[in-house]
Amino acid sequence: MQTKKIRDILPPSRAKAPEPKEAAPPSAPIQRAWRRGSKKIVFFVFLIILMAGIGGVFALQFFFSKAQINVWPYTREVTAKAHITPSTLTINEEKSLTRLFPATGTSTEQGRARGIIRVFNGFSTFPQKLVAQTRFLSEDGKLFRSPGAVVVPAGRIEGGTLVAGSLDIEVIAAESGEEYNIGSSNFSLPGLFGNPAYTTITGKSLEPMTGGSRIEVSVVTESDLNAARDTLVAELRQAVRESLENKVPEDMVLLPDAVDLQVTQAFSPIKAGAPLDNFNFSVKVQGVGVIFSRADIGSTANLLLAELEETGEKIAGQSVSLEYENVEMNMNAKSLSFDMKASSQLYKEIDPNELKGRLAGLSKDEAILALSQNSSLQKAEILLFPSWLRSLPQDLQKVEIILVID
Repeated sequence: MQTKKIRDILPPSRAKAPEPKEAAPPSAPIQRAWRRGSKKIVFFVFLIILMAGIGGVFALQFFFSKAQINVWPYTREVTAKAHITPSTLTINEEKSLTRLFPATGTSTEQGRARGIIRVFNGFSTFPQKLVAQTRFLSEDGKLFRSPGAVVVPAGRIEGGTLVAGSLDIEVIAAESGEEYNIGSSNFSLPGLFGNPAYTTITGKSLEPMTGGSRIEVSVVTESDLNAARDTLVAELRQAVRESLENKVPEDMVLLPDAVDLQVTQAFSPIKAGAPLDNFNFSVKVQGVGVIFSRADIGSTANLLLAELEETGEKIAGQSVSLEYENVEMNMNAKSLSFDMKASSQLYKEIDPNELKGRLAGLSKDEAILALSQNSSLQKAEILLFPSWLRSLPQDLQKVEIILVID
């Protein structure tokens, strides 16, 4: 009897997917070949960088090399003097200033009290004359005087009784001060003391006395006015001078002694003695400056110095200095003259091209030796670029000579 075999047939969802096989590692010969290739690449990269660096160095040295040679020639100081009358122009300026100043003086302002008193004549039926400056004494001892002579009317008899005549008069305190501003008071006449009329000719004030004072006030003094004038004049003179200096063109020269300053106005409306705390003072100043050409005076100085040159010498242009003395200015003619002293340094002239030709292509040490043997030079300095160069370029255009005058 034939045997039958039975197999389970699983649905696709339950069937296991075959597991992926791991990649086999490269064989040893392939790894060695890969390493040898990497080393060759590194070597070639390094070789290219090295050749580029060497080429750059040669290019830098060949195309961009240069030499700077600073030379200090021997110099000598010379001075030339001359009296100069240059061609001139004038510049003008005017300024004014008004300022408030404090008064420094003091004074005591005094006021004497005054008022009206009624004088009674109960002495007789005859008028009573009182002379100017008749004294009236208040109950508290304050003395007043009548400014002028007066006549007090006579008394009259009424019903057998003497009725005093009366007259209102002004009186002024004998001294200043607030203490004389007294209230109503009875007054006696000291001049009648010992006379029967002393008790019957009297006075009485009906209103208080007023106006008495003694106050210290500020006063403008002559010294205040003079000090204010001096202050403003000094400030304006400086301001006008600075304004003139600012007006000078760059190609012109204005000497300090070539400026004329005039005070054309200086006043105050306040007089000395005025009782004020402050006062105004005004000043006006005019200025004229006489200027001359910077180029003209420089040319004159160079001509004078050139007369002192010896063979082969030259003026160091930047070293020329000028001094001016004994400046005289004629404002009517608007002219100027002065003594000028020109000073400069002279040096033996050096031919840069000739010096370049002698030094080009030499080593730095050889060039230094050659420069040290030049009798016209007191010092020299060689700067090479790039810094590792040991020789000066052959090309004269790459060698620069710089003259240094200390």
